[in-house]
Amino acid sequence: MARSKYGQMTRTALVLAWLWAGGSGAQIANMSQQDEKGPDFHFDIMGTALEPLSTTSRLNIYLEIVHDDLQFIKSGNRFEAGYEVTVVIYDHDNEQVDGTIWKESVQADNYDATNTRHQFHQSHRSFELDPGKYKLIISVMDLETRQSTERKKNFTLSDYAASSLGMSDIVFISQIEVDSNRVHSIRPQVSDAQKGVVDSSMVYFEVYQTDSSTTARTEYELFAVNAKKQIRRSFSHELSGWRNPVYFVLRADSLAHDLYRLKITTRIGEQKVAKEKEFYVRWSALPSTAADLHTAIEQLRYIASKDEWKLLKKAKGDAQLAEFKSFWNRHDPTPGTEANELRDAYYTRIEFANNTFSQMQRPGWRTDMGIVYIILGQPDDIERNAYPRYSKPYEIWSYYRYSRQFLFYDVTGFGDYRLETPMSIYEFQRLLTN
Repeated sequence: MARSKYGQMTRTALVLAWLWAGGSGAQIANMSQQDEKGPDFHFDIMGTALEPLSTTSRLNIYLEIVHDDLQFIKSGNRFEAGYEVTVVIYDHDNEQVDGTIWKESVQADNYDATNTRHQFHQSHRSFELDPGKYKLIISVMDLETRQSTERKKNFTLSDYAASSLGMSDIVFISQIEVDSNRVHSIRPQVSDAQKGVVDSSMVYFEVYQTDSSTTARTEYELFAVNAKKQIRRSFSHELSGWRNPVYFVLRADSLAHDLYRLKITTRIGEQKVAKEKEFYVRWSALPSTAADLHTAIEQLRYIASKDEWKLLKKAKGDAQLAEFKSFWNRHDPTPGTEANELRDAYYTRIEFANNTFSQMQRPGWRTDMGIVYIILGQPDDIERNAYPRYSKPYEIWSYYRYSRQFLFYDVTGFGDYRLETPMSIYEFQRLLTN
């Protein structure tokens, strides 16, 4: 029995080692461009009113990138990095209406500060646009490696001149300052689907009204999508002048890992205005590709040994998170550091599979092509035939280092490629150990 367990654990280690260092011509150090990626970054947007009765509105873009995702070089007694941001904005007709390019420089006092995920650099740009629907594309390129990453987002910019009571979009902030002229400046806590909110934060928005002074009542409702939990709070506050910043504390660190919908409604007499925002509360141990702990554990199915898989599936409640952490602690090539290179490499493949092979009802990591790619990496050669004369469309993936080919048929005609000869997960894993 002990011998069997040792063999299973060794196979898991070999699968992960293959991801990390390669060997016999395999990946990651030698990986294809699909496994390479530019600097990871996060961004959030906030639509606000420009000025009273203005027919245009302001789009604020807040961007954040951690030091560990930048390539620093030593310069004298310090370390320096740089990145370039490209923003392009399209209207609902897919016509470009605005955009810009700018560069940012980042300094670190010592080497430890260059590869930490606790220090980050933020950047901000604003655009004046007509109210309406838009598509935003942001690309960030590391100036040292020349690699880039792109993100997209659809959004709607409100018409703040259409009513006597209005509300800006909602953002999370970590700090707010008020100068002698009552001008508010904020430090955003940038959150998106990849990052999520991990600490206690302040929720920030602006209320616009035409009365000189009045009392408003604001109610916020918090809905946990998966847990079906709801929290409701309300408070009264004074509005003075046209632009009124409003903020309150949201203790995200007391919330369970979940997708949440925050709805804020402000009332003045019979008038009311409301805005909504979706956000994640994300436990830091979970990868950005997993919406919840259950998904993160399911995604380990492709590399976990049979014994490890039993432990992961057997654990319940808080023990599940502990077992998930334990798995990656056992397979950390650089214990004692913040990063786990094997985990990052593995979930980079899952992210690529989701972006490339997803079907209507199945995420890419669950498809046949996704499974083969995640375990074995990029094929050495791909033969495609989208219009064969006597069969369904097919692809042949060749892995010379394993002396294997995999034939996929498009069974529906809509890109749902399935293996001609299905294989078990452990059969794929054994290819790496032979």
